[in-house]
Amino acid sequence: MASESTIELPQLAVTIPAKALRELERIVSNAAESDMVKVSFDEQVMMFEYSDRLLTSTKISGDYPAYGQLIPQKFSREIILDRKRLISSLELVAVFAQKNNLVKFSLHNDNSQLVVSADAQDIGNAEQSLPAEIMGDDIEIAFNIKYLMDGLKALPTTEIKMQLNEGHQPVIFSPLGGLTMTYLVMPVQLRN
Repeated sequence: MASESTIELPQLAVTIPAKALRELERIVSNAAESDMVKVSFDEQVMMFEYSDRLLTSTKISGDYPAYGQLIPQKFSREIILDRKRLISSLELVAVFAQKNNLVKFSLHNDNSQLVVSADAQDIGNAEQSLPAEIMGDDIEIAFNIKYLMDGLKALPTTEIKMQLNEGHQPVIFSPLGGLTMTYLVMPVQLRN
């Protein structure tokens, strides 16, 4: 008579370079859901075995920042918008953000518009408007365009939700539907 048993696995918290994770993603991109990836590790190295492939990566020493403490429990503003349109708008204004990497979001609740803009001193500026469902008061907030684009490109859905409070507090981007993901972005302080 066979008996069932449950194996308790220890908690594992490691920081691995993003390049290694992108390579692992590439390796397993065509894997079936039932395929297994063997993970082994020691004090400095992580090893991932899939089929006939072996990927090794050094672990990054130290503790990962306690990002969970940065995520607000409540938000006073919420915006729902099309991810690809936002990325397209950011790409258009990026030319003017090259010197300082700064892009500004202006939320206008009265006409349900998000205005994305960038200024290049002595050259000019660019501005793109896109429709958005906006709940909460109007606000202007700025981001480093490179960090913003990295996260937006990783979100896997058509529509995304942006949640924020004030212009100096963390902002959360998450996909609507599909995977549960949270992308935390710290805004850049605007100078008057």
